[in-house]
Order: sequence, then C-alpha cells, then structure tokens
Amino acid sequence: MAIMVKKLYKNGRFLYNMKLIAGSEGMQNLVNWVHIIEDDDVAKFLHGSELVFTAGIQNKSEDWLLRYTQKLYEAGTSAFVVNIGPYTKVIPKEVIKFCNEVNMPLFTIPWETRMVDMTRDFCRRIMNNEQVETGITTAMKNIIFNIGDIEYQVQQLERRGYARDGSFCFISISIKNKGGQNTELALNRLGKIAERIVKRMQDLFIVFSYNEYLILVLVNFSDEEIKSFLPEFMETSAGSLGEWEMHVGISDNKMGVFHQKTNFEKALSAMEIAKKKDLPYCYYDELGIYKILYAVNDTAVLRSYYKEILGKLEAYDAENSASLTGMLVTYLESNASLAAVAEKLFMHRNTVTNQLKKIEEITGYNPLEMEDKVKFQMALYIQSIL
Repeated sequence: MAIMVKKLYKNGRFLYNMKLIAGSEGMQNLVNWVHIIEDDDVAKFLHGSELVFTAGIQNKSEDWLLRYTQKLYEAGTSAFVVNIGPYTKVIPKEVIKFCNEVNMPLFTIPWETRMVDMTRDFCRRIMNNEQVETGITTAMKNIIFNIGDIEYQVQQLERRGYARDGSFCFISISIKNKGGQNTELALNRLGKIAERIVKRMQDLFIVFSYNEYLILVLVNFSDEEIKSFLPEFMETSAGSLGEWEMHVGISDNKMGVFHQKTNFEKALSAMEIAKKKDLPYCYYDELGIYKILYAVNDTAVLRSYYKEILGKLEAYDAENSASLTGMLVTYLESNASLAAVAEKLFMHRNTVTNQLKKIEEITGYNPLEMEDKVKFQMALYIQSIL
C-alpha cells in the first residue's frame, strides 16, 4: 500500500519549508514512490502515483511548466514539488489553475532546500509505511487462519489503531481475462484503486491476496459507507480493467476482530455465488438459502443429498437422450405452474403432467407435492454451488 500526500506534506512543511500552492482537493492522493525529473518527456519515467520533484532546469519558455504539469497529470502523478530558484522563479497562474482543476497538489520549496535530502527522506517514510502495513496485513491473516499467538496479533493491530472491538467487512474479488493477461498485475491495480477510494473515507484499510483472489478489509465502515464504496470501486475498476471479468463478494459488517475468520469465509461464499450467477457483486446477507448450504463444511454430505434426489433422473436423461431434468427446472422456476411450463416448452399441458409423473417414477419423489418440491429445489441449489 502507499502513503497519502497529506502525510508527506505534514512532515515536509516543517522540515523543508514546503508550501502548498494548488490542488488542495488532492491531498488524499496516494504516493508509491518519489522521483526527481527534469526532462519534459516525463511519462517514460513514471508508473503512476508518484511524487515528482523538479527545479525546472529546462524551463526556458513561458509555457514550459504548464506543459510539464499536464504531462505529469497524464502520467498519473499524485503530486509534484517545484524548487523555486534560478530556473523557476515563480509559478505561473495557468499552472495553479490547472492543478486546482485536476486536484493535483502542487508544492514549492525554497532553493536552499536540497531536493536530494527530501527525496531520500520521503522514500524512507514510504518504505517504513510499507513495513507497517505489511505487519498489519500479516497480523490480520494470522488471525483469520489461526496462526501463532492470536492475542499477540490483536495487540499488533491495536498498536496501529485497529481496535479489537471494531467492525470489519471483507470484500473478495475474482477476476478472469480470456486474453491471458497477468492476473497478479491486474489484482495489484485493483488494490490501488480500492485504497485510493477508501482513504478518502477512512484511514484504516487492509488489502492482501488469497489464492488468486484480492481481499479488501474495510475497517470501521458504516453499512452506508460500504454501499457507497462499492459502486465507485466497480465503476472505476471497470474503466481500468478493460476486458477483465470481475465478480465481488461482500461479507457482513461484523464487530470484533476475533470473529473475522467466518466473516472472511462469507465474502468468499458470496463471491462464488456471484461467479456462478454471473453477477458483478453479491452481498452475503442477501444469499438466502445459500447461507445454510455454505455453512456445511462437509461437501460430501451435499453431494450425497444431490445424488439421492436427482442422480437417477440425470442418469435416465443421459441413457435415453431425454430432458426431464431440464423440464423439472422449468417447472420449479415457473412456480409449479403447469400452464406456464406448457407455454415455455411448447408442450400440451397433459404432456407436462405425464412427464412429471415419469419423474416421480424415476426418483420416487412427486413434483406435485410440496415437500418433494422442496427436496428438488434444494438439490438444484446444491448443484449450483458444487
């Protein structure tokens, strides 16, 4: 994870006489690294989310700094600092206006301040911040997977402001691309997008990879803030990912750090349902019957139930090139309406009735009886998660 511009500015203002000139609305932008760049072809030096320093050595025309600033913005720069001196004596009004419009913080430092000292200091702070966040992530993962001394892990979180009785919401993200692009890079990009959005709302945030999924942990978010975060994240991610297909599962917003293993699993369950139903996202608290099914740890029990109810019917279809299972699904989806099934499948109503009787002969369960209808429906729910 990265460090916010405002945190670097807080230190730089006192130590290096750093002054904010424009772009104050972007102070929550995230900074991954720091560079000194004097070449006006800045894009080739940057990956995005950097803090850039310049003295403007090539500043030999009236519009040079504006063009330089615009290129910084196009390259995804989080903020930049101009060393005021013999090369750049004053910041043009056009540059200030542009930075305010795009919310890119612009700072100045006096000529006496050595840029190399500042960049070294800021890079050290970024690395220290990364070490702290790595420790936080490790502690949370150890708690979830019950590794080591859990009380010690909780204390590590508390030292960083993560209260043991705080609320935690897990978001599990799965992505797929038919073009064979690098999944790890795409997940890393998604993590940065999520962090940028979250840090505008709350300071406490955890992100880590699990298998080939990205896990976000929203800490001390209200239910309303979670529902506000998700649409913006989905929209921004869609624009960034391009052809990637994304499915998201959202857990409960649960209090107490000791109870988060189950919450983590709920996010994974909701994500799996989103994938199977081809939904962009799914909230665990909206899963209905799937909550019960995912709570069954022994999937062999579920498979056995499914085979008991529908195994013979599927075998009959395979041996006789029939489609009784499909007809049964249509029947249940049509709220057991014979007329609706007949219309959808272009059958006579008597044909539908005869096929339902055939299903009873094969399975031993009567689709016309409420109790047996429930059994068939439960078996189909199980099929969808196996």
